[in-house]
Amino acid sequence: MFQSKEFNKQLYQLMIEDSTNELIHNEKLKLYISMKSEVIFTACGLFNLDYTLLFSMISSATTYLVILIQFGHIENMDHQPLSTLMHNITYTNISTPIPISITS
Repeated sequence: MFQSKEFNKQLYQLMIEDSTNELIHNEKLKLYISMKSEVIFTACGLFNLDYTLLFSMISSATTYLVILIQFGHIENMDHQPLSTLMHNITYTNISTPIPISITS
């Protein structure tokens, strides 16, 4: 892939620097260059504006929303009466013996 980009770049430079203007008037080369050209939008050269930016924005917003929902659920539990909270907690009976098999 790198070689094809390098070839396209060199061909474009040759077309521009051609003193006879023979290459620049060649319709097939013009079509080839126009089809292979890449347009990359950037934000002042800091990062590319493409689908990866959109994906990262959506994933960040989703993560932030999940965190807000989780903390919102905890805050709602703080306003519940103690009896309701105690009802939701299950206790285990510590005095129940645990069966252990000993083999020799």
